[in-house]
Amino acid sequence: MRVETRETTGHLDLDRLGQDFIDDPYPVLAGLRERDRVPKVVYHGIPALMVTRFDDLKAMYTEPRLSVNPGNAPGHVRAVPWVAAAEALGLGQCLAAVDPPEHTRLRRLANAAFTPRHVERLRPQARAITERLVRDAAARGRADILADLSFPLAIEMIMGLIGVPATDTRAFQHNTYTFLSSDPADLPRVPEALVWLKTYIAGLVTAKRAAPGNDLLSALIAEGTDDERLTGPELEAMTLMLLVGGFNTVSSLIACGLLTLLRHPDQLAALRADPELIPGAVEEMLRYDATLGSSLIRFATEDLTFAGAEVRRGDVVVGSILAAHRDPRRFTDPDRFDIRRDVGRHLAFAHGIHYCLGAALARMEAQTAFAVLLELCGDIRLAVPVSELSYRVMPTVRVLESLPVLLAPAERSRPGR
Repeated sequence: MRVETRETTGHLDLDRLGQDFIDDPYPVLAGLRERDRVPKVVYHGIPALMVTRFDDLKAMYTEPRLSVNPGNAPGHVRAVPWVAAAEALGLGQCLAAVDPPEHTRLRRLANAAFTPRHVERLRPQARAITERLVRDAAARGRADILADLSFPLAIEMIMGLIGVPATDTRAFQHNTYTFLSSDPADLPRVPEALVWLKTYIAGLVTAKRAAPGNDLLSALIAEGTDDERLTGPELEAMTLMLLVGGFNTVSSLIACGLLTLLRHPDQLAALRADPELIPGAVEEMLRYDATLGSSLIRFATEDLTFAGAEVRRGDVVVGSILAAHRDPRRFTDPDRFDIRRDVGRHLAFAHGIHYCLGAALARMEAQTAFAVLLELCGDIRLAVPVSELSYRVMPTVRVLESLPVLLAPAERSRPGR
């Protein structure tokens, strides 16, 4: 996608690097990180300054002059189709796209449902869903991990938490991927996807207002005093953000994490030998090939110097989580995948006030998925060569198109044993 409305001389157009870069961005990102702390790039159609080093990215998340509010974006950015689509859907009013004090109010209203203690109470439910999905897949002997495990697990969990019947999931997935895509081939389908999603989410909120239940959406409707209660558009934006984040990020984490394990059989064997390593292994998966490849874009509200770069008011700044997580200044031997690594505080769930609301839920679901897979499957291997796998063209989230695998039930889990 070419940018005609803003000068891009001296920018590396990442869009022109093609599918090879989408599938394996690390060599290019490493070159950018080591040559320039904040290189100029074209990011999914937008001229931007890209933050590539770990400490700089961490600082970016707490820099108040870099706003997440699309109302601070210049016109040429708001005209880019994937940005315009999110704004048309009302996502400019969700947690991820507002600054304090609006963010403080919204975060306070949503926080209670995602505490580690509350999420831990959901682990048996996640375990039961995962066991059913894995047993079915293992009995067939072949599965697409995205379609047959990670997506249905994530969608059942988040829909159950919010209070949405697990219906229309295929249509929801299809329309969400279309509206999130920055692939020019998807542009003709964006208007239809927007209409479907707006209608779907508005219907959910209306139904819960009429018949509240014991669920998050009903609680959000009732939460707060009259002065701070969520408005209709805010409720719809919050619901969509939770649904999209709840299925997209988690399903990608499980699929990308499994692919990483399959490409490192020594680490997979170590995890089989000691399942107690699973929590740490999930953190290393999040570091090594982060589900969120980039931060949400930010907009400078005034001129400033950041990480040695001169940033003008209206400039777009984006953080490369993928580059920062391979920064040798922060991680020893960063291109090595090691499930025993002491990862510490990574940035896969962002940092500061915009730290991911669902981080504890994502961790729990991924830990459960890998525990059940290793327990119920005696053998897991790719059903196609790695070279046949590819990733979707999307800002922010790193999503495989599919992950076909061959599965064999573990001896102890075979029927009759």
